[in-house]
Amino acid sequence: MTKLMTEIEELVGVDAGCRGLGTSLQLGDLEGAVKALYNGNKVFIITGFCIKDALIGETDGPMGAASLANALLQLGKDIVFITDEYSEGLLAACCKVLKISAPINKVPFEGADAFCRELIEAHSPSHIVAIERPGRALDGRCYSMRGEDISSYVPNTDELFIEAKKRGIVTIAVGDGGNEMGMGKIKEIINKLVTNGEKISAVTESDYLIIAGVSNWGGHGLAAALSILTSKILLHDEGEEYAMLKAMVEAGAVDGCSKKSECTVDGLSLEINLGVLQRLRHMISAALETTAEEVC
Repeated sequence: MTKLMTEIEELVGVDAGCRGLGTSLQLGDLEGAVKALYNGNKVFIITGFCIKDALIGETDGPMGAASLANALLQLGKDIVFITDEYSEGLLAACCKVLKISAPINKVPFEGADAFCRELIEAHSPSHIVAIERPGRALDGRCYSMRGEDISSYVPNTDELFIEAKKRGIVTIAVGDGGNEMGMGKIKEIINKLVTNGEKISAVTESDYLIIAGVSNWGGHGLAAALSILTSKILLHDEGEEYAMLKAMVEAGAVDGCSKKSECTVDGLSLEINLGVLQRLRHMISAALETTAEEVC
């Protein structure tokens, strides 16, 4: 099991966009994360990264969030989505493709901290997962990978992780650049290896951290790992992946690197993104075949 989990982490962690973290992967958290999720009951999933120049969310994040939610729903878990006004429609588009029925909560700019605390109080989640969600840096601001101050476009959701720590709620984070919620767990590495690292590094820490070359891949990796853990194919296929990406673009999403409304993610082609999903599905199939042979 551990070997397969490491292989998944290595695959989804390939630094195809040359962000800087690929040479120092944080390995070992995936297995603990999926076992924790398997034993949970209600999971908050937060995503959405606004691109300042486009005033809309990017194509990275919502697909990974929907992917994980789809897997967890098949295991009987309750899901609550959390995002902001810039990514609400994009997340809804992904959910429509995968036929996911789960509430999507939009965090307001005013009173965001109280809103987050009230959500936790109302739903009592067992886990909170952040996938490609901006996190506050040391100076209290949010930054893009280029060092742009995007705080005015990001209602503060760090409070979810802060409150979770107080209440003993398990936190899991997926990020690809160091400026996302939960990445504070490796802030020293980010400061050293990532351009603008000391400025943009998020300070919030997570119990489990999945470093991905593209954050969507981290969500897919979690779904793949849950598939292997439960001996069920819980990960969507390439056709559904393309349909989600197309639906997001039609809803206005842009590539976070090119800032163009196109079927790419973080400057990487559709083919590259579909290739990662395909390899994950092959890993699942191979693992299930091995399990079946052992039973026989």
